[in-house]
Amino acid sequence: MSIRDRYAFAGVGLSRLGRIEGRSATELAVDAIEAAVADAGIDRRDLDGYIYQPSFDGGPEGTAPLIATGLPANFVWQLQAGSTTGISSVIAAVGALEAGLCKACVVLYATSAASHRLTIGAGMSAASSWGAHGFFAPVSIAAGMAQRYRHNYGMTDRQLGQVAVTLRSNANRRPEAVMHERPLSIEEYLAAPYLVEPLRKYDCCLVNDGAVALIVTSAARARDLRQLPVYIMGYGLDHSQARIVSDPNGLWHWDGFDVTRAKAAAFGTAGIDIADVDVAMMYDAFSMFLLAGLEAWGFCGRGEAAAFVADGHIAPGGSLPCNTSGTALSWGYMQGFTQLTEGVRQMRGEGGATQVRDAEICLVTGLGGSLEPAIGSSMAGCVLRR
Repeated sequence: MSIRDRYAFAGVGLSRLGRIEGRSATELAVDAIEAAVADAGIDRRDLDGYIYQPSFDGGPEGTAPLIATGLPANFVWQLQAGSTTGISSVIAAVGALEAGLCKACVVLYATSAASHRLTIGAGMSAASSWGAHGFFAPVSIAAGMAQRYRHNYGMTDRQLGQVAVTLRSNANRRPEAVMHERPLSIEEYLAAPYLVEPLRKYDCCLVNDGAVALIVTSAARARDLRQLPVYIMGYGLDHSQARIVSDPNGLWHWDGFDVTRAKAAAFGTAGIDIADVDVAMMYDAFSMFLLAGLEAWGFCGRGEAAAFVADGHIAPGGSLPCNTSGTALSWGYMQGFTQLTEGVRQMRGEGGATQVRDAEICLVTGLGGSLEPAIGSSMAGCVLRR
């Protein structure tokens, strides 16, 4: 039986975002769970599933948030798939609900990476497969992709910069965003030095503290709770096991993503095509990833995404509003939970000043896996509707 519209998001909870000194990831997780419970109006006894992702700083301390919030723990999973974990957690929650392991499930991400002054990617040593080729941080991987893309398609720095400028403008209109009061012009973007050419600091995601909790349950149960349900229409995953550094068609020729299987599964179950998507949340740990995602999922042709963004198509009033909160570049980096949270909020009509009018269908995407190229990476997509 298809899962289309049989399960839904019933609650969303956020902690503060930013650098929050003196608050652990566990404490922030408690804040987010309490907010989600209040938002959904759910009886705590019925919230008996718990899936959480360990973050770069370790994240919440196991089931400590459950103890602190008084939630039962009939079903508990720790799940790690990089920034596909948000969508993978939803898939796991639906599976647990389908199997009767729980009545409602909270999916959670919490981090205190900023207050820990964490250097993400510091483990990419010279002895690793990446390090042997000079890739010592995630930004260098994204920059290699951007260089190849620039060489193949003639992308300009100004076009690339419009990703960061557009998302910052969105965040400036969202009071909860980390970069709410920090505007960014294209001139300021271009004046910043390269970190790894052609990427600048504004092309890179934030490192922040914060937590988000979302409640997934059956559509029937969700309709009896406080908020209008956001229905899960379909989802899909696509995992690559290529050694993308050493393979002949690997990183040196890598200018885009392959989401063929993820798209077929997500859109096939949802019964939609690309023209039905009203708003999209593209994974954006780096600006280049957003461009590659637009092309991979079919919103524009290969080599066209940079001009597509520069022409204003992904702005809130554009033909395809994307990443309306400012997401990972300017709202807050919660791995794949950033895009998932904004997708749910848009479908609930809670996007504030960047709400997309009359939006009915949202595509949320993720990119994750491992920084070890022998293991590969994964792509994920989830289709939501109001």
